[in-house]
Amino acid sequence: MDLFKKIWFPAGLTLSALIAIINGLATHQNGAFMFGAFALLVAGSVSLVVAMVELNKTIRLGVSIGLGVLILILAYADYQSIKVPIDFQNVKERRYEHVVQRLKDVRTAELAYKAQNQRYTGDMDSLILFVKSDSLTVVKAFGEVPDTMTLEQAIADSLVTRDTVKVSVYDSLFGVRHMDDRVHPFSIDSMAYVPFTKDGKIILEAGTVPRSGTDVPVFMAKDGKPFDKTDPMMVGSMNDPKTNGNWE
Repeated sequence: MDLFKKIWFPAGLTLSALIAIINGLATHQNGAFMFGAFALLVAGSVSLVVAMVELNKTIRLGVSIGLGVLILILAYADYQSIKVPIDFQNVKERRYEHVVQRLKDVRTAELAYKAQNQRYTGDMDSLILFVKSDSLTVVKAFGEVPDTMTLEQAIADSLVTRDTVKVSVYDSLFGVRHMDDRVHPFSIDSMAYVPFTKDGKIILEAGTVPRSGTDVPVFMAKDGKPFDKTDPMMVGSMNDPKTNGNWE
């Protein structure tokens, strides 16, 4: 009876700490919670060992070893509960950097497609073909504008002429002169796919939404196989005529 009085509190403390740690691992509690639960476990275990001095040496040694092994196992689990989310976040950030660049490329191509066709396309193959083989009509100025003149004055004096020319969509949007502004190289044949996946594809949709009595073109491009299923990257919207991404 005297022994029970001595061990009931440290035993209860140890059991409570074990329950807290198991619950923390199951519900992915933060590091501060897990550290506190682990500290309670250590305190309870030490108190329990001290309270068991009246037990014979063999039993006391066995209980002490068992508690020690349990503490080591839970300490490792606690460490993993902190490390795994950090590793996940690091991998996510690295992958999403590529995904965001891919979605920006799709947006760039869609905006050019709309400028040419007055609508967006929801077909990725059509968008890729447009970038590969189509051309854009642009107005270029030929000649040199003197420092003392504006462009319009130079045109009026025939020093500069304007002409409408056709330029490759690919060169205009993704040519060498655009490479310095990119985080990762551009590959037209990869534009339909989610980076770091074997079969993940960018989901592309297009349509119109009514605004002030007019049908306004809209599009949306979305990561079809997100690394973090709770946080898929997307650009555009099928409900509003906006072209920003959800990372912006």
